[in-house]
Amino acid sequence: MAGREVDMSGLQQVGDGVWAFVRTPGGWGEANTGLVVAPGTASLVVDTAWDVAWAQRIAEAQAPLVADAPITDAVNTHSDGDHWWGNDTLPPDARITTSAAALDGMREDLPPRALTVLAGTGSLIRRVPGPIGAAGAYMARVRGGARFPRRTPRMPDTTFATATSLDIGGRTIELEQLGPCHTAGDLVVRVADAGVVFTGDLLFIGSTPILWHGPLDNWLSALDRLLGWDAAVYVPGHGPTCGAAEIRALRDYWLWLRDAAQDHHRAGLTPLETARKLLLTKDFDAWRHWESPERIALSLSTLFDQWNGNPPAPPTVRRRAAAFVTAETLLREGAFEAS
Repeated sequence: MAGREVDMSGLQQVGDGVWAFVRTPGGWGEANTGLVVAPGTASLVVDTAWDVAWAQRIAEAQAPLVADAPITDAVNTHSDGDHWWGNDTLPPDARITTSAAALDGMREDLPPRALTVLAGTGSLIRRVPGPIGAAGAYMARVRGGARFPRRTPRMPDTTFATATSLDIGGRTIELEQLGPCHTAGDLVVRVADAGVVFTGDLLFIGSTPILWHGPLDNWLSALDRLLGWDAAVYVPGHGPTCGAAEIRALRDYWLWLRDAAQDHHRAGLTPLETARKLLLTKDFDAWRHWESPERIALSLSTLFDQWNGNPPAPPTVRRRAAAFVTAETLLREGAFEAS
């Protein structure tokens, strides 16, 4: 709207012609997006927000930066809605690229309208005793105050299997699929000439990561790949921009969780029982302050499912609901309150 002031907070220049729109603290739905500009020629958008108002706000903040370099391309880093449900804010003629596995996930996952209904139902039943109320309460937490699109947003136009590159006004943008890790088709966007890598949800910084798909060993290998690039700036899917030290801290978290939880799994404990024990250890103090620490339960659900002999796969509705019950139970027990 003409004359209306555009909120530019959160927009950070992270390299030559490269910007990140960073949302903190990086909790549910607070996903980062990016912009790569080749002055006078073309621009590339990395991810779009799932909240209608936020997606529009980001588009408006980007507008002056692309005034002489129209958006010709966009990339969605994976299939979670908080990274692509804002695709309708992109120019209609912009080409959207993602990995083939990510596109499959987008088609198979619940559409925005269904998630709106589930979250609304969750708000209504959250006080019901037992697992049903707990699952509903956590579903409402996931949505937060976000307003999702009324219809399924525009899907990507083109996909790749392993790696590809885009020419954005003479700038070479490298895309590489490092999943399945967080989801089936996680990809990263490397702007080598600026020393910047957009990692999608392979990086959660100061925010507890979620292993939805796995296997975890793939994620560890992906972190090693990121470290090998020695980029000046890494833009995570959630949380502030970072360097190598924060990636190593995330790697340490995964190694600790894998090794500590495996002992409890062998002893026959459930994910909830395991989480209760792990939260009491001194080792967990290094990550206790991360946003949404109860999400340890979601990753434990995936790890236990695979240790029980099931192949890595997107979570079924039943497994996701059970994980939400565990996470909400930990919160209701006050497991993360300072002693």
